[in-house]
Amino acid sequence: MKIITLFAILVVLMMGVVYGVMFATGEERADMDGKIIGICHADPNDENNTQDSILVEGIVAGNSQICNVSVKINNDTVILRKNGNKRENASLDDMKTGTEVAVMFTGPFLESYPPQTTGKEIVIIP
Repeated sequence: MKIITLFAILVVLMMGVVYGVMFATGEERADMDGKIIGICHADPNDENNTQDSILVEGIVAGNSQICNVSVKINNDTVILRKNGNKRENASLDDMKTGTEVAVMFTGPFLESYPPQTTGKEIVIIP
């Protein structure tokens, strides 16, 4: 009986280790995959345009239709460039019209046309 109990504990521990490794090394799925069709730079002289943003055309996770989403970029937005299996730091200057991106959102969607939200992470795909 002790051997069966010990074996069961070992199996549970191994499952925990495997799950932990998968969780720690797995990539977070993007909320949207698409391409940049517009870039709007902040204008310090215009109180209505205080944040950089990109307009992305693509498919939002859980949807099958192509749509446009305006993604605000703030100081908390992480911008990365995918280089093989690695990710390197990038900036808004590395993004151009036509650039393929994967975007993770944060915060609410403003129900406007196009919908607006804030980017948590933007990954530039070569």
